[in-house]
Amino acid sequence: MVARDDSFIRGSLIACLIFLVLSLGLNFFLWRHSDTIAAQEQNKSDTLTTVQTKVEQMETQANRLKAMLGIGGFSEAEIEEMKQNTSDDPDMQAIETQYATNMSYFGSSYQGEKNYPELPEYLVKAIRARNLTVVNYEVNEKDIRSKAKTDVTNAEKQQELAETERDDANKKVIKLSDEFDQDRNRMIKEKEDTKDKLVKTVDDFTTFRKDKVDETNKLTQKARQLQGTIETQKFQLNELRNDQFETTQGEIRYVVRGGNITTINLGSADALRPGITFGVIGGDETRLKDAKVKATIQVTKIQGAHLAEARVVAFPEIRNPIIPGDKIFSPFWAPGRVIKIALAGNIDIDGDGRPDNEALKGQIRAAGAVVAAEITPAGGISGKLDATIRFMVVGDDPELGSRPTDDDDNSIATIAAMGRIRAKAAELGLTVIPAWKLQKYLRTLNDTRTTPLGSATRAEDFPPDPRVSGSRLPNIGSDLYRTPNEKQQKGNKVLPP
Repeated sequence: MVARDDSFIRGSLIACLIFLVLSLGLNFFLWRHSDTIAAQEQNKSDTLTTVQTKVEQMETQANRLKAMLGIGGFSEAEIEEMKQNTSDDPDMQAIETQYATNMSYFGSSYQGEKNYPELPEYLVKAIRARNLTVVNYEVNEKDIRSKAKTDVTNAEKQQELAETERDDANKKVIKLSDEFDQDRNRMIKEKEDTKDKLVKTVDDFTTFRKDKVDETNKLTQKARQLQGTIETQKFQLNELRNDQFETTQGEIRYVVRGGNITTINLGSADALRPGITFGVIGGDETRLKDAKVKATIQVTKIQGAHLAEARVVAFPEIRNPIIPGDKIFSPFWAPGRVIKIALAGNIDIDGDGRPDNEALKGQIRAAGAVVAAEITPAGGISGKLDATIRFMVVGDDPELGSRPTDDDDNSIATIAAMGRIRAKAAELGLTVIPAWKLQKYLRTLNDTRTTPLGSATRAEDFPPDPRVSGSRLPNIGSDLYRTPNEKQQKGNKVLPP
């Protein structure tokens, strides 16, 4: 009885283990099957989105082709836009460019619809009118030939008459020669009288010049007084000047899907070069100094006369993305001109007590501006200091100790020299700004946005993969929601290259 009971128990355990293994296998199979179905559904959804986008593009192209064939029409502005338009479809772009060229055959006085069905009729009418004009020209040619023959006959008669008049003229010349001799004698007498009058006029002019010299001296003194007034008003005007930029330089033309790359309407014809950074503001903003900078972009490639590619270096908030039509501006770049900056004194930008003038000059050149003049603390000037300079960046004045020392004497001389420099800048109409304000525009990107490789590899750049737990794969989300916080645009600061 005991042996029989142990066999029963062992059989039951084996059956339970088999059942458990089959259950686990069935659950694993169902899990894998559901995961595969979910992936297939996601692929179908992505494919459907792509197809819908292509269908919308094809509908747009079909509507344009219908308008070209006579169903609808385009305005003059739309036809001109086709000449400058750039499309992702080269064939459609070629069709639009050819269409814009063909529509130029219509005369400027044509008021009807401009499309391909109307073009042959217009050309036929133009040819008929031209043929009628040619016929009229042939008739006019016959009339002109007949008139020319009559004119030749009249000219021959006129020639005979002219020869007769020439003989009469020769007789008159002889008579006039005698009269000339009489007039010459009379002029000699008048010359002597004029000489006497000239002597009297010189005496009168000498007296007049003396009076004018006295009057000029009085006017010069008055002009000096007015110049002093002008200098005072110029100084007051310079104090009221604002260093804000009030205009934008271009706009966003196209944003690549994902929002990392954009194209702008500036290019080689605007003297643009790679590396220039721009702030992006909304297209409906009217006052630049009151506008909010939503993002910062950097030019990476010049693609045409008025076309360039740029990457986004400071991303906008999710609720306020970059869209075509947004305006762009740069504090230190403008189409066709270079912003000039002057440096005065020792400028410390990192707070270590040592001048950073050379580093600051490199940042200014990288931002698209130039250092037109540099002034030493003693007042020496290298370069040309004139009114074409936009900003003068000055360093902090040296601090004086509680007890007089030789260093204090040097500091006092430096402060006096910097005071004279500021006065000269005000006289020229330059905007004087401290180094920290310039740093708002020139703060460079650090290397935390790049991942070094090779011997410079950092361990923190390659964290371990998170462990997957549960029956579902992790949802990493869209790139737009995973943008690092340090890459988002903060305030109105335009990042430099």
